[in-house]
Amino acid sequence: MITIIKRKKDRDLFEDSFFTLHLADGVVTLYFLMADTSFFRLTSYVRPVCEFLIPYLKDPSYILTPFYTSYMYAQLAKMLSTLAMSVNRYTSVNHPVHHKVFWMQYCSKVIVAIFVIPCFCVWPVAIGTTSFLPFNGNGVINYEHVIPWARTTYGRLLISIPTLFFTIYSSIVTSAKLKKLGGHMKQVEFSMNVATVFTACGFVLVVALQVSYLLLNAETLLDKMWLTKVILAATQISNDFYMLSGPVVLLILDKRMRFSICCRNRKKGSRRATKVSVQPLTLVQHTL
Repeated sequence: MITIIKRKKDRDLFEDSFFTLHLADGVVTLYFLMADTSFFRLTSYVRPVCEFLIPYLKDPSYILTPFYTSYMYAQLAKMLSTLAMSVNRYTSVNHPVHHKVFWMQYCSKVIVAIFVIPCFCVWPVAIGTTSFLPFNGNGVINYEHVIPWARTTYGRLLISIPTLFFTIYSSIVTSAKLKKLGGHMKQVEFSMNVATVFTACGFVLVVALQVSYLLLNAETLLDKMWLTKVILAATQISNDFYMLSGPVVLLILDKRMRFSICCRNRKKGSRRATKVSVQPLTLVQHTL
């Protein structure tokens, strides 16, 4: 993210609108990972922390409401950013002539939509109380349904289902095009397309695991604790893959991008070392 911001003027490497979308996606991903690691993973893997927090947070209150609202907001924004990057790569491969003009006109509007649309889906969480309760050795946050028909599930389905179908479709089409045009594309273009395919695969895996978890009834989850633990662990692993696969693939495939991040400080050091200070010489002429 820092490299993209600093080298945005490098038209040969970071000129594509994909990197603007990738920057917005990076902001959402960074917050989601920080929130997930600092609370959910900490309470899942460090049991004393979970046992310490439950007595203070088990009763309904508004203490965790801002945190849980922002966490749900980041989930939905991540889905939309994934959809936007998939559309971006789809147009670059299938409509290369109009791709640049289209995204020059609508890129900023798409980014605004990524950050605004989730607000219309998470307000049921924002107006209700939350409680932190133990479940299968872990702690989960439940929120009060103030309005019975207003549930975040509907908003998540409204965003995730179109995103799921389009990412699968665009990944298949993009992968097929990459096989045909891989040798004739710029390396950075090829890297961006492959990174988007990996992100889409991670998204599909996350949604599949969440659906499988929801389809299992409470009795099955209680009777087969090993299955519950496997699904929860697989969900966290797939979530990490979904969040981090895109940037990692970009760095692995594109040598110039990797060099711009890893070797920039080294370049600055070498420039400082080779800098020569030139001072004017004073000539003194002696006359006899």
